[in-house]
Amino acid sequence: MGNLQSYINMLRLKLLFICLVLSVASVKADEGMWIPALLKKYNIKDMKKAGFKLSAEDVYDINKICLKDAIVGLGSKSNPTTFTGSGSFISEKGLVLTNHHTVVSYLHKHSSEENNYLRDGFYAQNKEAELPAKGLTLSRLIRMEDVTDQLKEGTEKLSAQEASRLMNTRGKKLVKSVKTDATIIANIKAYFGGSQLFLQVYEVYRDVRIVAMPPLKLGKFGGESDNWKWPRQSADFGILRVYGNSNNESLKYSITNQPITPVNHLELSLKGYEEDDFAMVYGFPGGTKQYLTARAIQQVAEVKNYHGIKIRDAKMEVITNAMNSSEELWLKYSDYMAKTSNSLLRWKAESRGIEKLNLVKVKQEEEKEFTNWVNSSKELKLKYADIIPGIASCVERLDTIEKLNVYVLEAGIKGSNFTSFAGTFDMLNAICSRKNVNEKRLNKELRKLRVGVSNFFAEYDLETEKKFLKVMVKLYDENVGDSLKPNSIIEARKKYNGNFDKFIDEAFEQSIFASKDKLNDFLKYFTKEDAKKLDNDPVFKLCLSYFLINKDHVMRQRGNIRKEYGKYHNRYLQAIKEMREGEKMIADANRSLRVSYGNIKGINDNGVHYPYMSSLNDLVEKNEKNPKIYTAPKGYVQTCKDAINNSKKTIPTCFISNCHTTGGNSGSAVLNAKGKLIGLNFDSAGNGLVGDYKFMPELTRQISVDIRYVRFVLENQLKAKALLEEWK
Repeated sequence: MGNLQSYINMLRLKLLFICLVLSVASVKADEGMWIPALLKKYNIKDMKKAGFKLSAEDVYDINKICLKDAIVGLGSKSNPTTFTGSGSFISEKGLVLTNHHTVVSYLHKHSSEENNYLRDGFYAQNKEAELPAKGLTLSRLIRMEDVTDQLKEGTEKLSAQEASRLMNTRGKKLVKSVKTDATIIANIKAYFGGSQLFLQVYEVYRDVRIVAMPPLKLGKFGGESDNWKWPRQSADFGILRVYGNSNNESLKYSITNQPITPVNHLELSLKGYEEDDFAMVYGFPGGTKQYLTARAIQQVAEVKNYHGIKIRDAKMEVITNAMNSSEELWLKYSDYMAKTSNSLLRWKAESRGIEKLNLVKVKQEEEKEFTNWVNSSKELKLKYADIIPGIASCVERLDTIEKLNVYVLEAGIKGSNFTSFAGTFDMLNAICSRKNVNEKRLNKELRKLRVGVSNFFAEYDLETEKKFLKVMVKLYDENVGDSLKPNSIIEARKKYNGNFDKFIDEAFEQSIFASKDKLNDFLKYFTKEDAKKLDNDPVFKLCLSYFLINKDHVMRQRGNIRKEYGKYHNRYLQAIKEMREGEKMIADANRSLRVSYGNIKGINDNGVHYPYMSSLNDLVEKNEKNPKIYTAPKGYVQTCKDAINNSKKTIPTCFISNCHTTGGNSGSAVLNAKGKLIGLNFDSAGNGLVGDYKFMPELTRQISVDIRYVRFVLENQLKAKALLEEWK
């Protein structure tokens, strides 16, 4: 009987194991941010199983117009293909749909107390009223090509350094061989630690203008209280228009002042969706770290996130108090508050997910599997046995320096906007320290600084910045050893018995940075002898010291160790690819075009089930329960109530799916099974942020604003009738 029971137990264990394997296999189809050019090879069968109705060529093809031709990445004038967000063409006249939060800073530059576009929203009644998004660029991928063999040919017998040098030379020649000017640029992207290389060619649009954006209270409904959470009701969208590049080949670049006719634009679907319907996210995800080791994950949670959270919590208290004190400060610090809180809440959610998933242990099990594979042959041992110990050694040495890096940057250099501003005066000091002062260069620097002074005092409030300094100096003192502190902090602790508020107040009383007028006078009557005033200025000395500590004790040391770590990590990726040869593997996101797919699904979190869709009813209910947090523009809630009463159907606002996304996917088009636009990605549900390190379908949900809600806001709040006529 005992033997029979043992046999039954063994069968049960086997059955349980098979069920687990099958459950993992069933979610694999949804996992990952996939390279569009490889969908036909690796993904299309799984996409079809999930409900997709089109072909791989409909998603990506270089011989015909396809969905990829409607997708754009958001970049900057200096780095057009270092994408910070995504968007998509939605009309034949160059309209582009993206997130409110990805482009609100460009609207902020046009805002004032008289024209408070952040508060009131913006809609250009005609093309002449559209506002330039200065510095913003959009880029469309023309083609991508696997050039691995081409770049690596004949490098097998070379040293790693020689091979890298030869491949870089070949890569540069290849990029130059592509027609490159101000509108066509190319780069080479590495995947799996450099074991796979793609040439990518883009068309860049440099004349981008703002057409419509909702008020901040709708675009970020619920503010920071709802960030990284579900359910949501945010109208997180912005509409831009692209104007044309010149076809005149004699000109490197010029503006025609006419909207472009894009190669393709997305079709709109207003039919909606049901739970379990197919969904696909198409955009430019920034970066994931799916292959970090257990020790590296531990450092993320216990060093980087832990101390970053401590610092930004303190900053948020200062920002919140300032913004609550006056309309002027609300306007000045809205954008800074959003940027500060976004990373703060992300770090908190990441750390919760790491703990909830017990990710350190999960990674340890993965490393055991890898080590067993390495130990399976002498050849593999010779190639890869040093990788895991090497990574562990690097991470161990990085622990202390990563903590210092957090405090130098978050509490020091970026501890206040003022610190970065004061640091710009260092060049003036450097120019005057030379034996023969270049007067022309000196005058140019003075003119530049005068503009900087004007901009700083227009954008920020000095008293608020002083409060930042007081809090950040105290945090730095409490968490960093004396050998790595500015001398002024050590002296202040002794002189003021740790009263850093008094230290900062008295430092400003003695400083040229005490006021805008005092600073302008300093620059107006400046002579090279006045540079000594900077050397002795207590505020300048404090601010500059952070930059010097970063230079002398962080950048070089951290850079050297991370370079060593990077070599081990790349070899680790290459080894894993070899270990899983023939399997479908996720390539970490790297700011290149990717496809994620899955299904629209609700979520169970901490014993509570949340539905896959939110509605206007939810918005009204939140507003009525807590109007201080869930505020809306005057009259908007009544508009929603009227719409609810007049409609026979639920009016959706947002929805969630189990597609795998990350930062950079903000503004990505969310498409249905027929490739039609149903939503706009803007966030992830909290615990799912651990998906950057390990995708977990039960935890991971991306959040999208429903395209029908975008149109509702355009119609009922912005009164954008002409825009709705264009976008059909």
